[in-house]
Amino acid sequence: MKGFNFVAVVICSIMFANCSSLQNTTQQTVNGRIVEHVVKGNGKVSIVLETGMGPTIDTWRNILDTLSTVSKVYAYNRPGYGTSSLHNPPFTVTDVAKQLHDNLKSSNIPPPYLLVGHSAGGLYINMFARLFPDEVAGVIFLDASHPQQFEYFKNEQQLLYNTLTLSIKKSTRKYELDIVKNTLSDFEKAPPFPKVPISVLTAGKKSSFLESNEMRQQWLIFQKELSQLSPKSNHIIVEGSGHYIHQNRPDVVIEEIKRILDNK
Repeated sequence: MKGFNFVAVVICSIMFANCSSLQNTTQQTVNGRIVEHVVKGNGKVSIVLETGMGPTIDTWRNILDTLSTVSKVYAYNRPGYGTSSLHNPPFTVTDVAKQLHDNLKSSNIPPPYLLVGHSAGGLYINMFARLFPDEVAGVIFLDASHPQQFEYFKNEQQLLYNTLTLSIKKSTRKYELDIVKNTLSDFEKAPPFPKVPISVLTAGKKSSFLESNEMRQQWLIFQKELSQLSPKSNHIIVEGSGHYIHQNRPDVVIEEIKRILDNK
């Protein structure tokens, strides 16, 4: 059975995401949790960066400094990533979104928020926008996960699903297994997505030689459906980029963030 870019990337990332080497990070205690984060810049709209499953906030180093010249930027590590503690971990996408909201309030990061989510991080900002629509200025999905993605793996790509879940079980962040299993049901109970500006940036090339044409087409369907969440949407296939668009083509990501900010 052929593989899929997201799964291949996640499995590798899970095994090696132990600490963050990003400079100028600080720690804050939020509801008993130690949260490693970085805050830079100033502006009326707060840019919030949400990582995928595996990487730490170091993944944003190619865009963080530039974005801080545009507006205030907040990036953080979820429980078990970097130096963030595993105390009171989230078990659903909703839990992650609510913990992020608590983090922002505790760090005095004011709304409105421009949410930027990569890979599985797209699930968390998707839910955040639904739960706190009045605080969201826009959403940018970076080759982001779809709410039905894990169910698709489970039903259509069982070997990949089993490999993914086994990798999570062997990591220190076993709570992510519950998130994977609960994602679809969590979204089925969620409020509707707000009519805020969104931008869907989709990788223009394969991230793995294992990715089949069938899986690529399904990924593009998922990406198109994300772009239909709001009537105020923009969908870009980012040529020359694999799954990590913010690393391969930081210029495109920065341009889209600036575009949404300029229209606020």
